[in-house]
Amino acid sequence: MKIVFAFFGIVLTFTTISSQSLSSDQNKPAAQNNTKTDPKEIKPIDEVWRVVFHNAKGKDIVLDVEVARTPRDKERGLMFRKSLPKNRGMIFVYDKPEEMSFWMQNTFIPLSIAYIHEKKFISSIHDMKPLSLDIISSEVPALYAIEVNMGWFKNNFILTGNQLTIYKNPQDYKIEKKNKYRQEIPNP
Repeated sequence: MKIVFAFFGIVLTFTTISSQSLSSDQNKPAAQNNTKTDPKEIKPIDEVWRVVFHNAKGKDIVLDVEVARTPRDKERGLMFRKSLPKNRGMIFVYDKPEEMSFWMQNTFIPLSIAYIHEKKFISSIHDMKPLSLDIISSEVPALYAIEVNMGWFKNNFILTGNQLTIYKNPQDYKIEKKNKYRQEIPNP
């Protein structure tokens, strides 16, 4: 009888250890789990809008943004990306104004975030450090949030209170490229 109970105890112990190791893999974040997220698989979102900020110097500053509107896209955001091109970002779109909170888990790029009021002005701007679990919240309900490379707003003189225009079709706003070799001839 003792041999049967001992054998049963060994099988039970092995089964418990195996199930614990399997369940602990399931509880790990994707970056530590056996089903790793390959950064090569992280592709930009296909839908792109053009946002034109009217900065503190009276100039229009253009930013092309990937549109995160689905819960999956909003949850993923810019996670696992290694870089973000110049004058590119991501806009998070919500159905109605709400208080928003973001963090930088699994995000390797230093970012700045602007919370956008429903009347299309910037209600607040915050810098966010890579991989930080600090929660960055909007101070008032916002309809959009826009993430860009850290310092982009500051470098372009875009401040809290500045207005912006959103073009859902980027072709609706043409970027004027000035030829630096062409001189304007003054009218006589």
